Amino acid sequence: MIHGRYTEALAQPGQYPAVVNRALAHLAGLDLASLPAGRHALEGEAMFLLIQEPLTGAIESKRPEAHVQHADIQLLLAGEERYGVALADAALPVLEDRRDRHDIAFFAAPEREVQVVLRPGEFLVFWPGELHRPCCAVGAAMPIRKAVVKIHRSLFETLPPTAA
Repeated sequence: MIHGRYTEALAQPGQYPAVVNRALAHLAGLDLASLPAGRHALEGEAMFLLIQEPLTGAIESKRPEAHVQHADIQLLLAGEERYGVALADAALPVLEDRRDRHDIAFFAAPEREVQVVLRPGEFLVFWPGELHRPCCAVGAAMPIRKAVVKIHRSLFETLPPTAA
């Protein structure tokens, strides 16, 4: 996992893997504030953008998730969002497995989970297999707006095997 600030990442692109820098550069060329919610192509099926406008909720109501084929860059555009984050754990029970069609599986709550709060302009990068529980409320539930870049693992030069 990487936690960073979008403006700093753009100003110092050498600190992240090349494909992450490329994805952030794609975002810099877009008007993220006015882009409609939904899916937008960046580099075909290998890298695409999802503009999402969910409502946050209690962490207990959200399920940890992981992907096999894609890394996520989750950039918060508006609101506040809490994430639960945990290391991959092959022994963790799968509650719903949609990896074959949608590259996502939902898991039981991990025993060891840390929480990270994002504010507008901050992002998290999750590698394939890393557990993350997005859309958790910081205080009261609120609508948020975020940009999620999905990067297929084939675009990374080296990426560790996934446990998910």
